Amino acid sequence: MRQIGMILRSAVGRAPTVFALAVGLALSAAPALAQTGTVEGRVTAAATGDPIAGAQVIMVGTNIGARTDADGRYVLLNVATGGQQVRAAAIGYAMMTVQFNVQAGIVNTADFQLNTSVLRLDEVVVTGTAGQARKREVGNTISSINLADVPDPPANLDQMLQARAAGMQVMQTSGMAGSGASIRLRGAVSVNQSNQPLIYIDGVRVRSEGYRRNRPPVGFRGRGGNVEASPLNDINPDDIERVEVIKGSAASTLYGTEASAGVIQIFTKKGRAGAARWSFETGQGFATERSFGTDENPFMNMKPCTEGTSCWDQWTQSKTVGLCSDEGLAIDIHCSWLRNGHRQKYAGSVGGGSDEFQYFVSGGWEDNDGVMLLDNEKKVATRANFSFDLVNNLRVDWNTSYTNNRIANTAAGNNAHGVTLNVFRAERNYFGDSDPNNLRQLLNQEITTEIDRLITGTTINYTPWTWFTNRFTIGYDLAQQENRNLRPFGFVRAPRGILSDEQIKYTTLTTDYAGSINFSLSDAISSTFSVGGQGAVSQLVRTTAYSQDFPGPSEPTVSGGSTFIAREDRERVVNAGFFFQNMFSLNDKLFVTGGLRVDGNSTFGKGLGLQLYPKAQVSYVISDEAFFPEGLGEMKLRGALGLSGRAPGTFDAIRQWDPIPYDGDPAFRPDNVGNDDIGPERTREIEVGVDWAFLNDRISTEFTWFEQKTTDALFDVSQVPSLGFLNAQAANVGAIRNRGIELNLNAAVIDQPDFGLDLGGNVYTNNSMVLSLGDAVPFDAGGDEGDAWVEEGFPVLAGVGILIRNPDVIDEPDTACTVDCNALGEFVFGPQEPTFVLGLNASLRLPKGITISARGEYQRGAYIEDQASGNALSRSVRWPTCANAHGILDGNPVPSGLNEAETTAFLNGVGMTAWERHACIPANHDFEIHWYKQDFFKLRDLTLRIPFGWAIPQLQQATLTITAQNYFRWINDNLRVFDPEMKSRNSLSDQNRSISEHIPPPAIITASVRVNF
Repeated sequence: MRQIGMILRSAVGRAPTVFALAVGLALSAAPALAQTGTVEGRVTAAATGDPIAGAQVIMVGTNIGARTDADGRYVLLNVATGGQQVRAAAIGYAMMTVQFNVQAGIVNTADFQLNTSVLRLDEVVVTGTAGQARKREVGNTISSINLADVPDPPANLDQMLQARAAGMQVMQTSGMAGSGASIRLRGAVSVNQSNQPLIYIDGVRVRSEGYRRNRPPVGFRGRGGNVEASPLNDINPDDIERVEVIKGSAASTLYGTEASAGVIQIFTKKGRAGAARWSFETGQGFATERSFGTDENPFMNMKPCTEGTSCWDQWTQSKTVGLCSDEGLAIDIHCSWLRNGHRQKYAGSVGGGSDEFQYFVSGGWEDNDGVMLLDNEKKVATRANFSFDLVNNLRVDWNTSYTNNRIANTAAGNNAHGVTLNVFRAERNYFGDSDPNNLRQLLNQEITTEIDRLITGTTINYTPWTWFTNRFTIGYDLAQQENRNLRPFGFVRAPRGILSDEQIKYTTLTTDYAGSINFSLSDAISSTFSVGGQGAVSQLVRTTAYSQDFPGPSEPTVSGGSTFIAREDRERVVNAGFFFQNMFSLNDKLFVTGGLRVDGNSTFGKGLGLQLYPKAQVSYVISDEAFFPEGLGEMKLRGALGLSGRAPGTFDAIRQWDPIPYDGDPAFRPDNVGNDDIGPERTREIEVGVDWAFLNDRISTEFTWFEQKTTDALFDVSQVPSLGFLNAQAANVGAIRNRGIELNLNAAVIDQPDFGLDLGGNVYTNNSMVLSLGDAVPFDAGGDEGDAWVEEGFPVLAGVGILIRNPDVIDEPDTACTVDCNALGEFVFGPQEPTFVLGLNASLRLPKGITISARGEYQRGAYIEDQASGNALSRSVRWPTCANAHGILDGNPVPSGLNEAETTAFLNGVGMTAWERHACIPANHDFEIHWYKQDFFKLRDLTLRIPFGWAIPQLQQATLTITAQNYFRWINDNLRVFDPEMKSRNSLSDQNRSISEHIPPPAIITASVRVNF
């Protein structure tokens, strides 16, 4: 590895040893506490006097802390005598600090009456900061999602994040079991590298890119389920306490080279001092596919059987056409390949401990059938979190989780061996008919993915003195994936059989240190100086074996075929750096922060050197000033400027040669020319905003304006052919921009003791543009998955194709491009990421604690390419969007022997529109016309919660929750079939959006019961 990488790896490798020595020295130097006392008290709401359960009470500058019980009471043991500060904080309340002298041998009392604060300015956040910080101190926006505020039991973490925060777009990608979501924070900051945000769990960096798709290494790459699982969904939502999201470089500077797409940090639950608290949950439900065809043609009006004998039973047991339901529907394309998939879940947890030791242990099992006939996901998840104090100023948190996820998929996507493609193409499929008995044969294949995931990490918080805090984290993320893809001997499309088995190991080792020194410059001005460093080593090892042509029926192995091949891939990336920053505070109202991150990465060219990422922030709680009118409520002004990066590909800097056989002998051919000067893309972001709560905290709002500019963007540059390297080389030559606003608004419309109505919403806009191509020419970043056009003056990753200007006129198609044309003369439809997103939520609180809540999401401004329609219509499939044209042509077939003018005259006479002539006549068809607006609205969840703990006195709490997720949707009339959330992709980070032969995400209906005691 290059010199910089070697130095940084060496430093990362020594970090645990160095830190251990530092801790030992500090421990030996720390003064012993000769005498201690006890502090206890009660935390209540100032307005009502009601106790506040779960409030956190800590001794400032120490690791001594506790959470309040149901009566708001707490106890702190072994508190050093003398002047001390005790601080109480609770979600939804302003923080309060009490200063007094602790006396030895007695019980010292400190009570707190907290005022409400919907802005939560004293809430402690971690993500994007050098250490723990209050929101009032931070100049950038941080979206916090507390699971206690989430009424519906989410199906997975992807689903839980949808429509929760302005600027965060979580798009599902298909209705297949185990499929993950594509996540974008403030749009795309790269056209060459991944736009998935970094993921941290309890301070440990974990894998964020999607798991590898299950497909054979040779032959057509679509032979599989054509979906990818998301590492996020390995995390059990029941184990999560909160999620913090920072959405751009102004906030992610301290994460360095790989954080320009934002950061999502997940914090799991911890135990609390006191008796063991048990929790159990069981859930039952089903997934059902909503109609996604057209009313004119029921062939595509896909509705699964819901009555009578199931489609599955009749398809697998009957050789003849029978009844699908009591309504007399015959087994046909409508109901022979979809089902209502049963879902079940069982989970439990226990937490408790003493003041010195706390624990939280959980386990869960899920068995979820998909709506496709072979789709199933079985998941086992366990977690053990422990916290303990070695001494009063040294606290250790150890968090570990293990997940086993087994996913079975039905062959789908653009796959001639798959069910969906052959269903959609009906009589023009690879059987030449739509007989369910033929389609049933495609189920005789196994597509399974098994993922074992272990995440473990330890965080040490050491406070030798009240003014000096240290945090050190070391963590390890191990994911092992097995993809097995079998078409057995006798399979209808490969009679002699094919087997592919792939073993993949992903590992990430994280080390992270941050230390802060607090000091006062005067009575009004204080300062916090922080220094630290991070290191992350990511590795991938992949071994694939492929075999075909088995001698007969058996339980095959790869070695059993007459032909087999193997392949091995290895990647290792090291990123490490250090930072320092200083925050000045004026009267705890005005906060100014400046900092610098210095980074190195093993993917940089050897001539590049270290990279610098500066930051500056300001936060001003103007409502704390005496001149601020009390009637205007609580207000914070903020602004932030920062840089972060995105590293190039693992091997972009290296000259590579591809080993190949040549005339029976081994040989090399030129592959990648290499680039000694290649470095990270650098994204500079500025954001300004205001947080405001008014009308006695009945209304709160957060507004942010942001602008991101990525320079040194990595674009592929063509090489001189005479050099022998024909492939384009990635180089730092381009520039792109994102600009928009974010608005969060929440209102307590009605707030009575037994009745209330809360309404909320968030708005996000984004305008993107390619500013410069540098030495590159306009290009398609989507490869063969679809168009993702990059050209100066147009949106980033734009959709391009053919626009029919007179689609509904009975005339010849007018396809001339006169405006908004790219360098190839194609029409630029617009961006593939939405320009406007609206999230809406409502909660109705009824007597007896019953609540009804709803959450919806509306998106507009993006375009998507319907490749499934193009594939079908180019093959003369009778397609729903051409139902009218099929009827015309059935009654008036075009006579043979006509010239072009005569054909035009004939079509004018029979009444076919310009769009129908271009789309519905295979000889005229062009794939490039199938670009559609993907505007849609979905009701992400509708939830009813009914507490019934009053009926069972032994229980602390019991709740029945009934939820419908994604049941109602509206899709604009322009996209007449399918669904915008059917993204065809190689990975969750693919740059283009296009519809393949998949199915939309289903609606999920569940009923769950949770009891606590």
